[in-house]
Amino acid sequence: MQLSYGTGRPAVLKDDEAIQECRMLLQHPLAIEDDMRLVSTVELMVIRERVHNAMSPIEGPVRDEHFVRLREADAEFTNWYKVWDHAFSQKYEDAAFYRQSLQIQHYHAELFHNATALRGINGPEDVQNMPPSQRQLAIRSIRIAHQGLDITVSSPAYREGMKYAVHYTHAAATFAASFLLRLARLFPSDCNVEDIRSQVERLANLMSEVPGKRYALTLQLMLKRSKKRKSGSSSRSPKNTRETQRPIAVSLDHPAGNMSGTGPIPHQRQQEPFSPQYEASFSEQMHGQHSSSGGLPHQHHMVHSQQMQHQQPYQQGIAEAEHIWRGFETTANEQLPVWISDQSLGGNSFTQNGMDAFLLPNDYMPPAPQIW
Repeated sequence: MQLSYGTGRPAVLKDDEAIQECRMLLQHPLAIEDDMRLVSTVELMVIRERVHNAMSPIEGPVRDEHFVRLREADAEFTNWYKVWDHAFSQKYEDAAFYRQSLQIQHYHAELFHNATALRGINGPEDVQNMPPSQRQLAIRSIRIAHQGLDITVSSPAYREGMKYAVHYTHAAATFAASFLLRLARLFPSDCNVEDIRSQVERLANLMSEVPGKRYALTLQLMLKRSKKRKSGSSSRSPKNTRETQRPIAVSLDHPAGNMSGTGPIPHQRQQEPFSPQYEASFSEQMHGQHSSSGGLPHQHHMVHSQQMQHQQPYQQGIAEAEHIWRGFETTANEQLPVWISDQSLGGNSFTQNGMDAFLLPNDYMPPAPQIW
């Protein structure tokens, strides 16, 4: 279902009688716990299909009514999240992963549709001439992309879940990070660029551990491009000191009822408070244990070995990214492919290929091993 949006193809899910009242599935005697995830995703896809159709054809110009529809979609996505966050928090004793997964689905869906209305932005000159409604959309996109990225790299539960995620989840996270780097370049005074680079680098590291080599290389190339631009302009740009952005609290006010016409959601547990703040990372916990235990040599060696195992795939990826980068070092900015350039927000390539426009082509990856 999600691939139709992520690859630029027409929507394949239709809001018809086949999926109406889909929540009734949860009342079936043979329903299993994970059916909640299925039904919540179907309801999200229904919203996305409506937005997708309202924005079509995406090959044409962006019109004022598109921004109106995206503001309406923002409210629909938020309501979807509140309803299902309430349901999962009552269903599961330890619902952190499920609730964070809902947030990520919300942010990625909204960001993708926002990107369709920002596709014509190709440089600072376009930013200067963009209408207020489009600028507001871009600033909001920075915020939601940053929030999604923060959950992905900072939540131990979600980081662990990334090991078992499907291609779409990895591709959507990579798209969000790449898109955020591009927005940061175009709107540097509206975000903390250094913090964003740091978060994207953490995601690249995570992708190299998953493993998700294609996604890690994509982000490493984007970071190289971003840092090269920074070093090239530092001699002529004034230094700006910005206050580090604080994490943006996510509103979790839960509605008293459900979305109309969609049936009941079963629940078993009392609502528990949920905070977007995450516990310390594994490495930080181990560092604290090492310090408090007096630094036993074998413990230090174990921690160091674990850190080196995590670093090796990432460092190898940096070398491979450097090799790919050399092939484009003398290429003019206008001729760089979208996946290695932060010059635009996707343009026609995004219109035709969706999220794949932001990913390193498989041609640059080593051939997959053959099973005989």
